[in-house]
Amino acid sequence: MSEISEDKTKLPCNITYAHVRSALMVDKGNEAQLTSWTVADFTDKGDNYICVVTSVDVNFKLQGNDHKTSYVVKISTKHDSKGFHDIMNHFNLAEVKFYDELVPVLNLELKKAGQPSLRVPRCFYTCSEGGHTLIFMENLRCQGFKTHPRQKSLDVAHTTLVLQELARLHSASLLLQARTPNIPLHQKYPHLAIQWSKVTQDALNFSIGLFGGAIDNAIMALEQVGGYLAAIKLDHGYEHPSPFTALCHGDVWTNNFLFRYGESNEPVEVMIVDHQVSRLSSIADDLSYHFFTSLDGSVRRQNTDAFLDTYHSTLAKVLTAGNLNVSFTLEQLNQEYQDKVIYGSVFSMVVVPLILTDGNESPNLQEVSDEKMEEFMKSQKETLTKKLIHSPVLKGRFIETFDELMERGVIPS
Repeated sequence: MSEISEDKTKLPCNITYAHVRSALMVDKGNEAQLTSWTVADFTDKGDNYICVVTSVDVNFKLQGNDHKTSYVVKISTKHDSKGFHDIMNHFNLAEVKFYDELVPVLNLELKKAGQPSLRVPRCFYTCSEGGHTLIFMENLRCQGFKTHPRQKSLDVAHTTLVLQELARLHSASLLLQARTPNIPLHQKYPHLAIQWSKVTQDALNFSIGLFGGAIDNAIMALEQVGGYLAAIKLDHGYEHPSPFTALCHGDVWTNNFLFRYGESNEPVEVMIVDHQVSRLSSIADDLSYHFFTSLDGSVRRQNTDAFLDTYHSTLAKVLTAGNLNVSFTLEQLNQEYQDKVIYGSVFSMVVVPLILTDGNESPNLQEVSDEKMEEFMKSQKETLTKKLIHSPVLKGRFIETFDELMERGVIPS
């Protein structure tokens, strides 16, 4: 074998020759010989809040010929807050289990139904040891996929692709559950029923500080933009099984989609990434979260009925192909969405200010210790106040959200 060369100037301490070689052999076969590899960062500040995402460019030999390939690598990081560390550790391990345990069985169900595999990155290698996790996946950028500008609302074409793929993910889990109707999925995959904010007492304390403070800031923002007042409680976690319970993505916002475009720059394919928040919940949680975090008010309010119809018809198509009936009507889906609309709107209070923040101004959650939480939330409140004065887009998104909640009767007008 040739001498191995490594780029040690940029090398994250967690990535080793053994990791890269393991991914290469799964991808290209045991005869592939790793000759060199280089870490190539490609994300910007604000793109990732949970872990480090980088890429590894690889040179290798196969059957006497030189070749190149590239992998995206997700690397867990340490955090100053014990509570935040516990939450992130749960997320990172959950994503390892998603790729190692769930993707193979979900794709098998889709294959039996004559459907294509889930549109998620192929995973070649995972490692979880000593409290750290690494995940090596195909580099979708090499296939022409790219992110949508996160500060810009998704339009109907982009959203339609996302909803169709969400429906396929949800339906694959329903087909899987139907294989063993007497054994709930959360018994086979216990992590899917764990409420991430309550992984530990430290995690609960951190969640209360972060989300409670964020919601307080949102209420302050409502007073700034028009005098709205609402007392909103966040109810997050696994519910008792219902016809709407399925495996959900859990974090369906703009940055977690990669799109491939046609000759006329129209989106033709989507890949859904970042599955660390995957859990069992109502499918309407994914829908409302996506609609309120990734769409502006005009796109959402003018197309909600059509979007739900697209989702329901795709779900029905996949389930029917797998010889399973849809357990709810379109009208019942509309009601479930109405019941869960508060879920997405609450998370939009937390997520939208981050989405509309320039990357260089994004907060570094890794450096927020438990002792500094109050100070951090105070600084975020000051930042949000300034943005509401100087950012008509953010102000507009808040107004649109709460106008819609009043129209739906969720909060008093």
